Amino acid sequence: MDELADSAPLAGDPGGLRRRLADHGYLFFRGLLPASDVRAAGQTVLDRLRAGGWVDSRGIPSVLPRAVNSMDALADPAFRAAIASADFNRLPYLPPLRAVVRAVLGPGAFSYPVKVLRAVYPEHPQARPRGRYIHYDYGVSGVQDMLTSWIPLMDIPVRIGGLAVQPGGHLGPPRPPRPLGHAEPGWATTSYEPGDVILFHCLTPHAALPNTGSALRISGDFRWQRPDQPAPAELILGPQGRSPELFSRLFSREPWWEPVPAGLALHPRADLVGIPPGPSRLVTVHPGWRHWHPPPPAAVH
Repeated sequence: MDELADSAPLAGDPGGLRRRLADHGYLFFRGLLPASDVRAAGQTVLDRLRAGGWVDSRGIPSVLPRAVNSMDALADPAFRAAIASADFNRLPYLPPLRAVVRAVLGPGAFSYPVKVLRAVYPEHPQARPRGRYIHYDYGVSGVQDMLTSWIPLMDIPVRIGGLAVQPGGHLGPPRPPRPLGHAEPGWATTSYEPGDVILFHCLTPHAALPNTGSALRISGDFRWQRPDQPAPAELILGPQGRSPELFSRLFSREPWWEPVPAGLALHPRADLVGIPPGPSRLVTVHPGWRHWHPPPPAAVH
């Protein structure tokens, strides 16, 4: 695999960021965020997972995985406690990340209250995580030009996986899901460190690499959109669809908290993802996307 191109030198150049995103489908930033803040979030997550038996006191994963996929893990109290931690929820509100996203999407861009924690065990063929399949995050929200920021919460060398993207793959038609191999040509990844961020377009093909190490791999997905588009209600209000905004009762008094924009139009996620993506402000959309069919719920994510 190729090495990700570092966009850190373009962080203060909105035009340069948009041009690179249009060409590559992703932006990678080495050391964008304060490593101490990200490591603290990772430690909090690991401590709460340890309390639930995901790892032992030495950090070694349990022999039997508590869960293979994030959606399944939500049934575990320790996993829910990790997701609800302030250290983890604060990450998308850190100024360097928010500034970069708003330089690309515009000043009103906001992150969804629903954040995705990934805790990935060493891989077994009979228990492959859904994120290992090549997929598109348009199927997550159904919002054109949504951006996903993927943040490693620990050192993630290639042997324990991490995210890979297909540079320029967003310029082609959608492809059926399949597992991504370790050495496929035309793909890019890196050895990630806390503070690194990869930001990619919702039409960019991506997948996690297999965790062939001995550690539990932890990372977070934080997704963004403009306020002038309908938003998926489940990513604002949570899976139960109850008002107010998810986590607002926990964190609204925190100095870093920002509520979603007032007057946001909310629609059921299933309604949005069933519609092929329309014209984009950021990338060229291949005609093949007119024939988009969303994957089954929770098939890949």
